[in-house]
Amino acid sequence: MFFDFSSTFNTILPSVLKDKLENSGGTGAPQGTVLAPFLFTIYTADFSHNSTQCFLQKFSDDSVIVGLITDGDDKEYRGLTQDFVDWCQLNYLQINGSKTKELVVDFRRHKHPPLQPLNIQGMDIEAVDSYRYLGVHLNNKLDWTHNSDALYRKGQSRLYLLRRLRSFGVEGPLLKTFYDSVVASAIFYGVVCWGGSISAGDRKRLNRLIRRVSSVLGCPLDPVEVVSDRRMVAKLSSMLDNISHPMQETLTALSSSFSGRLRHPRCGMERFRRSFLPTAVRLHNKDSN
Repeated sequence: MFFDFSSTFNTILPSVLKDKLENSGGTGAPQGTVLAPFLFTIYTADFSHNSTQCFLQKFSDDSVIVGLITDGDDKEYRGLTQDFVDWCQLNYLQINGSKTKELVVDFRRHKHPPLQPLNIQGMDIEAVDSYRYLGVHLNNKLDWTHNSDALYRKGQSRLYLLRRLRSFGVEGPLLKTFYDSVVASAIFYGVVCWGGSISAGDRKRLNRLIRRVSSVLGCPLDPVEVVSDRRMVAKLSSMLDNISHPMQETLTALSSSFSGRLRHPRCGMERFRRSFLPTAVRLHNKDSN
């Protein structure tokens, strides 16, 4: 359930925020960032939920409830959603029902009966096949096709800008800097999430785009698989070094007491085997050899 708020930062009440700031016990101030998202994060910090079946994911004003429904039992998921809606009303946050969407991932062979739509404040929430969350396109098949299409289109538009710059006489390190900051940032956005899971066809298409960029720059560039492997290992290393990371407990359980290697997580499905954690662990152990 992807929630959307109306006039997000304008609904923060100073009197309520004051109490939340006092209760947070924090010190200092954020550096290099705008203040409104930080204050909104504090404003919403007192509502959280994390269980084996459901959890609430918040990133500034982007709030998502992820629920696992087994044998049709959606009581906790629906209850958490209602609790969150009630909490928003108590804290004067207005949920935009028309922009709030639900994405249902269902791999059951027999999908009967269908899940009933959730109703929030008198409005049935629309169930969608895909949703763009924090710049990454997710779909109900978890196959990254929508995301790959979006990355390819954005990469093509940035390639046009690169060619225009070269036609104006821009070359060398300056053109490479533009590629790193504008073109590569679009093509490889979120590559840690999807790098090991995209289809062979999508990978070939993105690599063809990278080769066209390489011809404009006049220098070789790393393909998708090389960039994704490198960034996955770097991300896993940073998670291992961060004792406060939410996945620290999971990583600790995979750590071997006899070596610096990590035990490969059990993968019952190919979809999980190609996801971030199993792929990153495999690459990490390969580098450790």
